[in-house]
Amino acid sequence: MKLIMAEVFNSWQGEGGSVPGSAFGRRQIFVRFAGCDLHCAWCDSREFIDASRVSRWRYEVEPFTGRFEYKPNPAELDEVVEAITRLDTGDIHSISYTGGEPTLQVKPLKALMGKMKELGFDNFLETHGGLPELIREVAPLTDYASVDIKDETAKATEDWRSLVLREVESIRILKEAGVKVYAKLVVTSETKVENVRWYAELLKGLAPLVIQPREPIDISQARLMELYREASLIMGRKNVGLSFQVHKYLNVL
Repeated sequence: MKLIMAEVFNSWQGEGGSVPGSAFGRRQIFVRFAGCDLHCAWCDSREFIDASRVSRWRYEVEPFTGRFEYKPNPAELDEVVEAITRLDTGDIHSISYTGGEPTLQVKPLKALMGKMKELGFDNFLETHGGLPELIREVAPLTDYASVDIKDETAKATEDWRSLVLREVESIRILKEAGVKVYAKLVVTSETKVENVRWYAELLKGLAPLVIQPREPIDISQARLMELYREASLIMGRKNVGLSFQVHKYLNVL
């Protein structure tokens, strides 16, 4: 079985804050898949959006060193498993599947997740959640999940409201499968309060929400806290948190 890969490396999770389901501050092995069906304005993995243009993938040769070697795409499943297991430092919280959008390669993703479960690892899925029919296939193999709520300012797709509803449906599917899941909302100075209220109503009683400012941060602290408060008033004060891309400030992957 073959996969279109981007990279495999050992680091710690820099996002998610302190809400239930988050792995913030936990050591993970990151498995980044190539290919995405959205085009978010602030995508930080833009070079991997078009999987057909990702001719090779890289894997860290020693844990947390940032030293990589390269192999051609597509990758064999066994190659990816080997790249992951050689980065196991004995303190790994979970394997993080990210992208791109990993569920676009749902069959090899399922195979890889199943193999990691066999080896005793927990699976952490990072997804935009816009493909609930594919989320349903991997939910039984998922232990933790971070699902995006794509704000209007992301400009991910023209019909952004329908995308949000599909993302919420993915969260519902994951929760029903017993996954520790939370929603992640990236906000900007242009994010509308009324939109945040709508997201909060959709998520109320379903999953906690982290609000994360886009990098580089353009939203004021006062505005950020206003959005936080509005979401908390609807969802409950213990169901909303802030998230920052802390790994970028510390210059690690």
